[in-house]
Amino acid sequence: MSAVAAMRRGACPSLPEPMPTGDGLLARLQPLEPLTFDQLAGLARLAHETGNGILEVTARGKLQLRGLTPQSAPRLAEGVARLAIALPEGFPVEHGALAGLDPAARADPRRLATMISEGAAPLVPRLAPKMSVTLDAGGALSLAALKADIALTATGACWRVALAGREAGTVDAARAATLVVDLLGALAQDGPQARMADLVAREGLDALVGRRRLTPGDAPLARDAADPVGTHALNDGTVALGLGLAFGQVRGEALEVLAQEAREAGARHAEPAAGRALLLVGLPREAVPGLMAQAAALGFITDAADPRRRVFACAGRPACASARMETHALATELAPHVRHGELHVSGCAKGCAHPAPARLTIVGLDEGAGLVVEGTPRDVLARSRPPGIVPEARLRALARDFLDKDEG
Repeated sequence: MSAVAAMRRGACPSLPEPMPTGDGLLARLQPLEPLTFDQLAGLARLAHETGNGILEVTARGKLQLRGLTPQSAPRLAEGVARLAIALPEGFPVEHGALAGLDPAARADPRRLATMISEGAAPLVPRLAPKMSVTLDAGGALSLAALKADIALTATGACWRVALAGREAGTVDAARAATLVVDLLGALAQDGPQARMADLVAREGLDALVGRRRLTPGDAPLARDAADPVGTHALNDGTVALGLGLAFGQVRGEALEVLAQEAREAGARHAEPAAGRALLLVGLPREAVPGLMAQAAALGFITDAADPRRRVFACAGRPACASARMETHALATELAPHVRHGELHVSGCAKGCAHPAPARLTIVGLDEGAGLVVEGTPRDVLARSRPPGIVPEARLRALARDFLDKDEG
């Protein structure tokens, strides 16, 4: 078995089945509805009561709690149930955090998401744990940066379909749910290791599209990759304030204070967003400057131009058992030097925090540390140079020198 195959990630942590990591068990949840501030504060307290006090928002906008134990994990599930946080019971479908609220969106994806989720529910045991379906309605926050087995992008009356990243045509809104469930059914027949890229490679894109009567599409839609950090106008005249989490993490006590400040500022609810961010939704415009200042004082990122928005770092050592190096201190030190492009600091070659290529990637390995220019952590396994594997002690100077001298 190759080194890359040996690291294939075939499972996802969940609330009923948390995953072991270096700092205990990790539980992930995808709320179906926006979070009230009582629910948000309750999650912050649960992070302390059942874990190590750290909450995360992932690149896909899901919540994670770290540091659970076999004894505390059931208490977390009980606490989430007491807070009445709705979680998917069928197949989890991803859509934008401002669904139904964004005046620039081309559709409201929520009903379609429910239809797909319910229709595909019986297939879940036979689908890959990381199987993904995204619904991008356009507007302020795009999901274009997310990898998906099946990606639908609203065009108005229709949805443009991409299978494993390849444009496949368009489907009218009335048939969209049936199409997606049918495709998931085809994947389920191949078992829980199958992904859409495998099905496309075996059957051919034209054959898959032809049997399902997709309409050939025009040129792909331009998709803006707007940063969720900042203010976003809503269709009722209020705004959503997007706050970034440095490396996707926040301490529970800071989140609890933020929940109280947001409630007092007049916000309606909170919503985790793709891009390691948290949206405070329904704010009066005049309340934004004050709440933004309070959030910054609590350690949240309030400016999309903050260099930490271009730095990706996994939990690293000692939080993750797979990590071969500490990541957050190094990422924090190097962030001011990231003038353009992206920096990825990965504790191991799996690259969980950022699977895509980055301008500079630093990856922890048994042999020391690898540096990759314009690549991913896995690329260092395929080539030893340039720039290759170096002792961990030399990392800071090498990376800082590259970032400072690189003019793009």
